[in-house]
Amino acid sequence: MSVVTHLQKYSDVDFRKELLFREEFVEDDNPESFLSLVMSDPNYSFSAVARKRLNRFETVTEAYPDLAFSTRTQRIGDTNLFTGTNVSFANLQTKTAHSTNDTDVIRASWTQDFSYGLNLFQPIQLTPSMSVQQTYYTKDKQGGAERPQGRRNLISGQSSGGIDASLTLFRMFPIVTDMLGLNIHQLRHVLTPTVSYGYTHPPTVPNDNLSFGLAGEGTSKLKFEVANKLQTKRRVQISRADRLAQEAQDASSPIPTFSLRSVDLARFLIAIPYSLRGRQNKQGGRLGDWSFSLETFPWPWLRLDTSWSYPSHFLKGSRDTRLNNWNVDLVMVGGRGAITAEQAPNIQAPKQRSQEMGPQLTRGLPLLPQGQWYLGLGHRYSPNDKTESVLQFDWRLSEKWQIGTFNRFTWKEVAGGS
Repeated sequence: MSVVTHLQKYSDVDFRKELLFREEFVEDDNPESFLSLVMSDPNYSFSAVARKRLNRFETVTEAYPDLAFSTRTQRIGDTNLFTGTNVSFANLQTKTAHSTNDTDVIRASWTQDFSYGLNLFQPIQLTPSMSVQQTYYTKDKQGGAERPQGRRNLISGQSSGGIDASLTLFRMFPIVTDMLGLNIHQLRHVLTPTVSYGYTHPPTVPNDNLSFGLAGEGTSKLKFEVANKLQTKRRVQISRADRLAQEAQDASSPIPTFSLRSVDLARFLIAIPYSLRGRQNKQGGRLGDWSFSLETFPWPWLRLDTSWSYPSHFLKGSRDTRLNNWNVDLVMVGGRGAITAEQAPNIQAPKQRSQEMGPQLTRGLPLLPQGQWYLGLGHRYSPNDKTESVLQFDWRLSEKWQIGTFNRFTWKEVAGGS
């Protein structure tokens, strides 16, 4: 369990500008004041967040409280049916800066997910899935010429479904080398083309009529994806506890001190969506943007990630660029900890996290194993927004103390960008 609190109280709206003399500190959103509690288990996750506005010149969505409970996707009995549950409750109120025109609602939501693994068409793997969401609101948006009274005590429902079809192909390469400390024992190339279809029905109550609506837009999309993996086997030392357990089971056979474990060396993903039907002013029957992602893990202490997107079509006479965005991250870990660079989190600015499976969070960043350090260098490029570099360093000094820093360097910012 972890408890995180963050409080910021300013005397006036110009305090940060006068103290720091940097316009970016005024343009960026101020960190919210909150109290967060997160509990996690291999089978579930629970979070509770209380959020309060401390500065009247800020617009903040207060929460008294915002609770969420979710279970991991689990198999039902001995069947190939899997399910997961999400339940949330929130008492929300938007406090508007220098105004009494606030918005409030109590919201309770339940979501149930189902998926089923089909092996009827081997070697093609089919996975149909569906999801049902029901959300209760104490009221919708009130006021206005068309809705002077609005509605109270209403339920918004939404359902979705889809199916994934994938095929896994691989080839082995008999390569064994320890050049540059790569520790390679054979190479395996895995190719997995996937076609998926997803349909989301519009909610029974449109989000335009709700404050703090949870439902997504209605969609009908195909997605084509090709995943490439380069894998090898590396020698890892067997722990003393595992050796003792093996000796207890079979004392007559010698127990090895090392074993070979399959690991990924690189992953390359190409994907493109296709919208079958558009809604409102959005076009349907067209391809979306190409997306590319490359991850490499040459050594356990190093990870290099890069991703970019490329438009599938351009408007005639426009000045659209050939690259929508490009990101690159270099992550290194070291010290006495047990996690590798592949397991390490992505570079991220400190922020509130209400819920997340896995390692517990402090100020939005995962707690590292004791004695381990984390260094992340990143670069972000967007022709229509800004170009910046980021630096993150964290070090778990002891069981109770972890220090960290996050720095952002903006090289170029486009006027009117997002």
